[in-house]
Amino acid sequence: MFNPVRKAGGAVLLGSLALLPLPTLAQDGADLQRQIDALQQEIDAMRNALREQPASGSDLVRTAPGGGILVGNTTLKFSGYVKADMSYSDNGFSNGKNYEIVTATALKALDENKSGRFSLGARQSRFAFETLTPIGDKRLKTFVSWDFYGEHSGANEFVSNGYAPRLREAYGEYGNLLIGQTWSTFTDLNGIGELIAFGQQANVNFVRQTMVRYTVPFEGGMWQVAIENPEDTGADEQDTPDLITRLTFKGGWGHVSAGVLARKLALDDGVNRDSQWADAYSLTARFPTIGKDDIRLQVNYGNVGRYMGLRAYPDAIVNGDQIDGVDAWGASVFYRHYWTDTLRSTVAYSTSKIRDAGDYTGAVTTRYDSSFANLMWSPSPRMTYGVEYQYFDLETANGDTPDLTRIAMSAQFNF
Repeated sequence: MFNPVRKAGGAVLLGSLALLPLPTLAQDGADLQRQIDALQQEIDAMRNALREQPASGSDLVRTAPGGGILVGNTTLKFSGYVKADMSYSDNGFSNGKNYEIVTATALKALDENKSGRFSLGARQSRFAFETLTPIGDKRLKTFVSWDFYGEHSGANEFVSNGYAPRLREAYGEYGNLLIGQTWSTFTDLNGIGELIAFGQQANVNFVRQTMVRYTVPFEGGMWQVAIENPEDTGADEQDTPDLITRLTFKGGWGHVSAGVLARKLALDDGVNRDSQWADAYSLTARFPTIGKDDIRLQVNYGNVGRYMGLRAYPDAIVNGDQIDGVDAWGASVFYRHYWTDTLRSTVAYSTSKIRDAGDYTGAVTTRYDSSFANLMWSPSPRMTYGVEYQYFDLETANGDTPDLTRIAMSAQFNF
């Protein structure tokens, strides 16, 4: 059998013999044998090295034990879903941008003289990329995700229905230290139930932003502390990050978590300068009930501002040369019932109110409520179809009381 390694070794051996002086060959056969043995060792080493190399490039990429693709010692994971939403809304609720998110600001623009609006969209579709690499005795994780709720001033529903990607998360996590953009430490997703109107209940605690966060895990829970990007009136005049800590307990019995926020509200427009420290608190819980059913609770209080209800209430009010924080509270309850292993329903109610409502005028929100009931069917773990009844109503300081009824349907395909 033809052996290229042996052939190459023979050529090297013959070439080496040709270079040896003839007297040496005659006088010292033992020395020649030593050289032959050394060359044979080199050939054997080459043969072993070739055997250890993968036979093809396909062996360089392997399936990771926990899912994903293993390249070297780094696991790569690509995930996300395609989601299509359909809705019918009353009172002319529409902004012409495909499946609108319900906010207090959008509700204030409703017109009861207008009839219903039908909308189809796929903007909630998203994709994510993740890497996991062991470094020493710790693990480095990087994660980036996008959806399509980005810039849409140039988008339309005439031809392409094209919408720009929007950054959701982008962070690196090494050991217990996380740096980058992800869900705020003040936000606990366990307090948000399974709704088609994800993150749109009246008191939802729902913020993603850039931070530096350290997590201390312990048996049955964890403690987190973070500094996060600040914002209040939208003028971007803050000189101090938001300071947040959260304590979580969890187990087979359920999940309870408490978050505390301290923030410095600031006015610095080049003429007036003022600041005020403010605080807010959030308590969330999830408990299993009967079978696979569960109940989720959330209560928020204090200077929640942009952290609650997609900024249903202002963070602060500027009065001349002073800035004053705005306090509000909110509560919600979700109950999810499994009819079968693949068919389930969630019913939810959420309410929130501003503190000292009589102190405000104009279009400032003073009360905001929402209710939901749905039916979700997952014929497989990668597919979910749903239909949901949604009702929103609010009240403003000037006495306006807009409300919205919407029927939504969705189809989601995970990858």
